[in-house]
Amino acid sequence: MKTIFLIAKRFLMPRNVIEGGIINLISFLGLFIGAASIILSIAVLNGFQSILQDETRKIYGDYALVEFDYIKDKELISSFENNNIKYAPFYEEEFFVSKNNKQSLVSLKTIASTKFENFYNLKLIENNKELNDGEIIIGQSLADRMDFSIGDSISMYSTKLNMSYLAMPLMKEFIIKDIFSNRILRSDEFLMFTVSENDSPIDQIFTDVEILGEIDNITSIKEANIVSWKERNKQLFDATEIEKKITFFTLFLIIVVASFNLSSSIMQIATKKTREMAILSTLGMKKGNISSIFLVYGYLLALSAVISGILFALLIIYIQNTFGVFMLNPEFYLVSILPMEISFKDISLLLFYSIIIIGLFATLPLMLIKKIRPVELINKNI
Repeated sequence: MKTIFLIAKRFLMPRNVIEGGIINLISFLGLFIGAASIILSIAVLNGFQSILQDETRKIYGDYALVEFDYIKDKELISSFENNNIKYAPFYEEEFFVSKNNKQSLVSLKTIASTKFENFYNLKLIENNKELNDGEIIIGQSLADRMDFSIGDSISMYSTKLNMSYLAMPLMKEFIIKDIFSNRILRSDEFLMFTVSENDSPIDQIFTDVEILGEIDNITSIKEANIVSWKERNKQLFDATEIEKKITFFTLFLIIVVASFNLSSSIMQIATKKTREMAILSTLGMKKGNISSIFLVYGYLLALSAVISGILFALLIIYIQNTFGVFMLNPEFYLVSILPMEISFKDISLLLFYSIIIIGLFATLPLMLIKKIRPVELINKNI
């Protein structure tokens, strides 16, 4: 095996660099560019997905306990408190808002007053989260569309069919305390926040509980109806996952095309090394071992290119995350610095599929090499 490796290494780094090195260099660059492109593209998509998760946590937390029942879930709520896990009971209603012939359907989120300030991390204009009964925080996009300002009085009409004694939809009035922005989820187009002074869970005011923190170690969580932030924003999260898969598949075609070139390189090397193959055959080396030389040569060339591409991409990611070289216009991209984040799973998948594709294309020319008999090799070199 050591002999096979040494010969393959010599084929990879020939003495005549111009003759043999150009072929290796072309194959190397194709695989190098393909691997680097995949890692960098996936890193950018992961970065934006991480921002999506961060922005989701600010408004919806990590999880939600739906169909909350204080009696049934009392033990679970106690577990949250004992493990220092933040939670916020709430209920949500839909209302119509109108002003100057403009109308909008909004969702009013009513939270326990003692939980609101420490749970939700809203980006506010005046950073005033001390909500009182009758006060409300609305989104920036909604405020711009409806011409609302801080301090304005806002009237909202319930979408439910239950009417007041004047045969009018139930109405609520609030004072706008502050305005938040969250354009990634577009929640500032429809979401409003207010608080309930009655925080007693026994009164069953709240229908759900939002949770912020790690809950895997809580044993009673298995019996509860828990949904994650991914499930609550399933359509948006699935869209980013599909985009990652399409990007991976599309850029992986670069590696596939480069593998064709690798297969051609092996054939060219094999054609030029007929003299060496003849000598090895006469010395008693089996066909399988001769084929293994070119297989090892193919893997040495391809894996060194793929690994070099990955390392180069990781260097770019490190530089970007450290120094913020690539800047973005926040008005269009919502962030000022291009986010990049890569995981060991992404690198492992790239290496796994690369090994399969490289092995396939490196094996194809070996089928032709195995058909050549030692006598023919000797006759070609007499």
